[in-house]
Amino acid sequence: MINELGKELRKLRIDKGEVLKNMADNLHITSAYLSAIECGKRDIPDWFIPRLEQTYNLNEEQINTFKEAYDKSLKSIELNFINASEEQREIALKFARTFKDMDTERLKAFQDFFNGEN
Repeated sequence: MINELGKELRKLRIDKGEVLKNMADNLHITSAYLSAIECGKRDIPDWFIPRLEQTYNLNEEQINTFKEAYDKSLKSIELNFINASEEQREIALKFARTFKDMDTERLKAFQDFFNGEN
């Protein structure tokens, strides 16, 4: 099933008059790998959006669109605790353990907090 990032990639390809192989070659990846990213069969690497941005000279609006699509297409995230305090680790782990059981009200409170709407 095509994910949000895949939709945006296809749109960009059509706008540029490219086929999958051309875009893959331009991004220095295989067609199979690009297809798997589009279809949600492979995780999207961290370097993908910056490479896409550089290769296609994306404007700010396009970059934001791709970043939003990237976020919506993620299946999981990895947290790096190398420079994190014990308190940060503890909070992140508690959040991760309870995330799937949070009700709409609690999720809205987090969203408001992260959006600076305390």
